[in-house]
This record gives sequence, structure tokens and C-alpha cells, in this order.
Amino acid sequence: MAKQLFDTMKNGYNRYQVEDYLNELEEKTAMLNRKVEMYRKRSEEVEHQLILIKRKYQYVVDNLAAKEQAADDMARMAMRQSNRIVETAQANADVIVKEALMSARSILLEVAKMGTEATELKGNMYEQLKIISKALDDFEIPPLPDMDLLKKDEDQLLR
Repeated sequence: MAKQLFDTMKNGYNRYQVEDYLNELEEKTAMLNRKVEMYRKRSEEVEHQLILIKRKYQYVVDNLAAKEQAADDMARMAMRQSNRIVETAQANADVIVKEALMSARSILLEVAKMGTEATELKGNMYEQLKIISKALDDFEIPPLPDMDLLKKDEDQLLR
């Protein structure tokens, strides 16, 4: 602030200049006090907003941490569940393969049994055909009677 110079008069300085200067200083002081009060209020508002922002930030951080933990838990549960599904599928596949192999073995045994039976049946039928063929060869047909004789006998009977 610049140094203020006052006119000198009898018994000191010019009273009106001093009073004007003092009034001006009072106005400046009052204005500065109002500014200080306004800045204090603004500072309090900013501090209050800062507290609110810090609370919101902490809430977001806590919420994010909880969500990250939940996501990690869900990922672990999903991994365990998928591992159980894979294990169950492998066990089921093993059972299905074993059942299929047993069925195939059973079918092969049946086919082999049927082949053996067919061979035996063929042999039996061949033997029976031989017997029938021999019986046909050995079968003798008796001589047929003379048909004329029969006609004569019939004519005599009708008369």
C-alpha cells in the first residue's frame, strides 16, 4: 500500500483528509472482511464437498472391491462346476464305452454261436439229405397193372 501524505495544518494534519482516508480504509477493511467471510464460506462449502466426494469415493472403492470379490467367487464356483461337469461327462463316457464294448462282445459271441449252430445244422441236414436220397434210390415202385384189364373188369361189372 502506498504511503499516504496529508496536508499539515495548525495542530497537526488536515482533519478532513485523515477522516476521508480513515473512511476509505474502513470501507476497504469492511470489503476485505466480506471477502474473507465469503472465502471462508466458500472454503467450508468446498471442504464439505470434499468430504462428500471422499465418502462417495470410499463407497465406490468398497463397492468395487465387493464386486471384484463376488466376481472372483463366481469365477471359482464356475470353474469348480465346469470341472465337475467334465468329470461327470468323462465318467459317463467311460460307462457308455464299457457298455458298448460289452454289447459288442455279447453280439460277437451270439454271432459265433449262431455260426457254430449253422455249421452243425448244415451237417445234420446234409446227413438227412443223404438218408432221404438213399431211401429214394432204394424205393421200388411196384409195377402198374394193365389198364386194359381194369377196363375189361369194369365193363363186365356194368353189364
